[in-house]
Amino acid sequence: MEHNGITQLLNNFSKIIFHILEVRTPHTMEHVERVPVLVNMIAKAVDKYTPITFSKDDFYQIDMAAKLHDCGKITTYDYLLEKSTKTEFPRNRIHEIRNRFEILYRDAEISSLKKMIKHPEQTSKIKKELKKKLEQLKKDFEFIAECNLGNMAMTQKEITKLSSLSKKHFKRHFSRLAGLSFFEISQLSKEQKLSYNKEATETILQDNPEDYYKDIPTGEFYNLCTFKGTINAQERAKIEQHAQETENILKMLQLPREFQKIITYASEHHEQPSGKGYPKGLKEKQLSVPSKILTIADIFEALTSSGRPYKSPKKLSESLKILKIMKDKQQIDAEIYHLCLQKGIFTQYAKKHLSPEQIDITDTKDFY
Repeated sequence: MEHNGITQLLNNFSKIIFHILEVRTPHTMEHVERVPVLVNMIAKAVDKYTPITFSKDDFYQIDMAAKLHDCGKITTYDYLLEKSTKTEFPRNRIHEIRNRFEILYRDAEISSLKKMIKHPEQTSKIKKELKKKLEQLKKDFEFIAECNLGNMAMTQKEITKLSSLSKKHFKRHFSRLAGLSFFEISQLSKEQKLSYNKEATETILQDNPEDYYKDIPTGEFYNLCTFKGTINAQERAKIEQHAQETENILKMLQLPREFQKIITYASEHHEQPSGKGYPKGLKEKQLSVPSKILTIADIFEALTSSGRPYKSPKKLSESLKILKIMKDKQQIDAEIYHLCLQKGIFTQYAKKHLSPEQIDITDTKDFY
């Protein structure tokens, strides 16, 4: 395959993608640098220890697909690539919620002082009631703050409690239109403009009609109810589009037929042997071996990565436990996964690229 001009184009294009991702989200850049390392380790093992063989050209296309597998993320909203709490759009709205609790706290104090002035003989009783109320406000805010974190699994019990807290209200005295841009105001209805310009009672958690970032709901109560993790359903759908966008972008390069495998491998890195992956829901027999390799490498690097702002890096044992579960559910290829264990590929990669604290095991026999 003598296409020096095409290989130079692809090499330059990958550098452009790297630069864009590095400027936008450094942790994504780290990911697209490390995934090819693990992909090549696995591909060499497959070539050496199985009946499947790869030519020099095959290795080039596998490597380039690994480098470009996340190029579609240049179309993903910036805040989504680093969203670390449920109400981050991109600023964490927990600050607004906390300020509303501060208002309730001070309102309670003022109300109690007024009662003491009017009924000085009840001062002791009023102080006890105030203390109890202020302590409850602190507990309520702490619960909401905990719900904002991705590791909080929202059962119906938590959602019911959150719903009850969301109805707490305070008095707003200032116009909600002040300081808004012409565009923001133009998005509001006539009724909204009238009501937002008047004093009003507002709830402690808000899902307003204008609480959308393009097609994604940014309301506080809605997002706090996200079952687990920090990404709501609409955000997840947008993130998952990156695999299809990877294919769309690479097709625009109009690569010769000999290089089309790069597009296939890169765009299939979220497909699953079970057929429940995306973007096309391909099944095991429809997936190439390089695509399966890229899927495993992509997941393992994401699990162990220390650069992601929305999660802490997992240890080697935790990562292999998750991969084993995914293997059992046919979410990754079992044969390639077992080969990686047998040949110590995960541990070899870990020694070079993970911190010593993450390498908590040397024997992987428990993860077959």
